[in-house]
Amino acid sequence: YFYQNAEGSGASPFDCWLAIRGLKTMSLRMAKQTENAMKLAEFLNAHPLVKKVNYAGLPSHPGYDVHKQQASGPGSLLSFTTGNVEVSRCIAEETKLFKITVSFGSVSSLISLPCYMSHASIPEEVRAARGLPNDLVRISAGIEDVEDLIADLAYALDLAAQRAGIAIDTSSSKAAEKAELLAKIKELEAQIHSLD
Repeated sequence: YFYQNAEGSGASPFDCWLAIRGLKTMSLRMAKQTENAMKLAEFLNAHPLVKKVNYAGLPSHPGYDVHKQQASGPGSLLSFTTGNVEVSRCIAEETKLFKITVSFGSVSSLISLPCYMSHASIPEEVRAARGLPNDLVRISAGIEDVEDLIADLAYALDLAAQRAGIAIDTSSSKAAEKAELLAKIKELEAQIHSLD
């Protein structure tokens, strides 16, 4: 009883077995999550609606060189700002493949607005002083197909820009690719809803 009281509840044998089983595939999951996070960061970094991307895997990150020396990869967490709280809120709410939650490390991609979720109890002026702006969007990349994730973010970004009245150049071939992927997502969603 002392150890349970001092350290927290002890894991059951089944919980231990689940942890051991999960550890066996952890490196595979982390490799895919890191690969996805890098591609998402590159996509967001090139998007005109995004003001700043925080991801140690990007060469533009101030800690890139140090991180590269100390770690085997940049990980699965990234964040970005848009300069507009409503735009950020729309992005988080309109993605379909990202689950809105404050957790991270799941095999599912997650999205959150830390200032309104996990860090809401911290006064705004303290958050601002610590570099945590209200428009910050945090993503934990999962293991889904990265092209699907990018298409989902592209859709949410375009919708957020449209609702905010911000004009974005969509004349590039990338925009056509995004539109094609979004059409595929909508088609798959329609198929899923027809099964219900």
